[in-house]
Amino acid sequence: MKQIFTLITLLCCVVFTRAQTDNPPVEKDTLFENAPLGMVRFYFDDHYYLVDKDCEFKSIERLSAFIVKKNVFDGEFKDFNPRGKIILTGNYKEGIKEGLFTAYHDNGATKWTCTFKDDKPTGDWNYYYPDGKPMLTVSYDSTSVKLMNFWNRFGQQKVIEGKGTYELMMPFEFYNEFGYPYFIRKGRIKNGLPVGYWPTTATDNKRDSQLFSEEVFNDQGIMTDGYNLFTGKSMEIPFSILPTDHFQTAERIMYKACTFDAYSGFDSYLGDKFNTMSKRREKIDSTQYGSVHIFSFEVTVDKDGMPNAIKQTKTVNNDELNTWITRMIKEIPYYFPTLDSEGKPVEDRVSVAGVLSIDETGSPNFHSFNVER
Repeated sequence: MKQIFTLITLLCCVVFTRAQTDNPPVEKDTLFENAPLGMVRFYFDDHYYLVDKDCEFKSIERLSAFIVKKNVFDGEFKDFNPRGKIILTGNYKEGIKEGLFTAYHDNGATKWTCTFKDDKPTGDWNYYYPDGKPMLTVSYDSTSVKLMNFWNRFGQQKVIEGKGTYELMMPFEFYNEFGYPYFIRKGRIKNGLPVGYWPTTATDNKRDSQLFSEEVFNDQGIMTDGYNLFTGKSMEIPFSILPTDHFQTAERIMYKACTFDAYSGFDSYLGDKFNTMSKRREKIDSTQYGSVHIFSFEVTVDKDGMPNAIKQTKTVNNDELNTWITRMIKEIPYYFPTLDSEGKPVEDRVSVAGVLSIDETGSPNFHSFNVER
């Protein structure tokens, strides 16, 4: 099974007002620092989650004014890559996006431009390839979002004024347990909307690919049928047909620990996986309503990411809940393999800890997963 270096979020709030008190913050990480002219320098990973300035996953620095009392950006800002090149410029008015935003490829060419009004995109959002050639035009108004023009990598216009065929490869934005880093969206566009049959293919961008999902859209661009072949389940929400940009995540002022499992989203994947599996649960004993349980386990993971030799190291004080958790642990099909100093995957023992909270109605919530190697 292939490795995938895509992301899902691990969310922990960072309260900026703490930086204004006499008491030092509990966090040792340096997530932001004062800059000249009353500005603040923020440190983000490539998905705009705050990280320590010395974290190996830091890839973006933002220079912006910041209103501490409202916890929002204000005025013109600039984002830089590790080489000091500008990758995004824009403007906030007390946390509200206002005016022209321009993103840049690493080579300095314009990546996209979009005008915001009252925090919402308006008019055309234009995308470009790194060589400067046009890629995509998406039209926004108060009632709709329409894909109006699309050019493939060879400069051929495949969608003209909202009509044509569309095919674009994009990265999986969430950790997936099937090992493919990319998916290809393909289908017909009519009146700026997807119509008819849309297959999605998972691929490694080399030789290996596999049909991932099938969707059907009506003439209003609404998915009437969808099926995920990897999970064997119907889909309620279609995959996006547009490129994803993460700059708006910065507005949430959220933090990630500087570990590969947090950065890659594997910690959060575990929480999502357990909560999805918990929907198949048996009825929880009412004596457990309002309770909190901490559990942990160890698993030997081979260099291909396949688990074996699972051992629970901390069980909960309820036999039925413990049996239930044990069963779910065994359903985790894949772990990121540990990499040695040369970046090669090796067999390792992985320790996982998590929390199960059961509210007053008996609904469970798995959260606060932590992975150590």
